[in-house]
Amino acid sequence: ILLFLYIGFIALQAAIDDPRRADKAGAILALVGVVNIPIIYFSVKWWNTLHQGASVSLTKAPSMAAMMLWGMLLCALACWMYSIAVALMRVRVIMLERERHTDWVRALLAGRE
Repeated sequence: ILLFLYIGFIALQAAIDDPRRADKAGAILALVGVVNIPIIYFSVKWWNTLHQGASVSLTKAPSMAAMMLWGMLLCALACWMYSIAVALMRVRVIMLERERHTDWVRALLAGRE
């Protein structure tokens, strides 16, 4: 389901020529896609024959070795930090591209030179 939502989002963004309208339509589709989050989360419990049980839980002790748990948590934290940094850099580039004809972008670029 998530794959089809992602492909639909990309197709919707590409189908609309006006970037602002495309963003609004994509935002609506993304809000509709939020319904998929609980399905993904609870799929481990609902279809336990297809999925391995949860290795880490808030209510139970972890079912993995402590060294593996710390490594997994460290990598998850690093992945989150990297993803947030890349997303913020991408948003900055998109804003500068869309507003390139405004005075504040010209002043920003003139300050770099």
